[in-house]
Amino acid sequence: MAKQWREIYDEWEKAVAPGLQQLTASDGFRDFMAASAKVTSALTAEFERASRRWLHFWNLPAATDVRKLRQQVAAVDRELKGLKNLVFEVAAAAPGDVAPATNGAAQPVSSKLAAKKAPAKTASKA
Repeated sequence: MAKQWREIYDEWEKAVAPGLQQLTASDGFRDFMAASAKVTSALTAEFERASRRWLHFWNLPAATDVRKLRQQVAAVDRELKGLKNLVFEVAAAAPGDVAPATNGAAQPVSSKLAAKKAPAKTASKA
């Protein structure tokens, strides 16, 4: 059954393809497609303007508002990463045993090591 449909389709394609290729290669078709793209673009822009006005009327964010906020968050994130790298560079170049902690406060390395090496008190009486 599938072979029959495939054969029917192939025969139809052989009959129609040359005419479609000629149509799509014509200047008129290209002009129509260009005009169609312009109309589609204009309608899309008008719809976006109208929906933005409607959403703002109801005090709701539009896609443009969300896009601006995402750009601002990305800029803050980049700046924060740059500042973090700067802190680590300064700490690495600083004399002494001061290293930046993950919570933003600098702690002496020696106190960190002392805390790690402190013996655990285990009282077990049997």
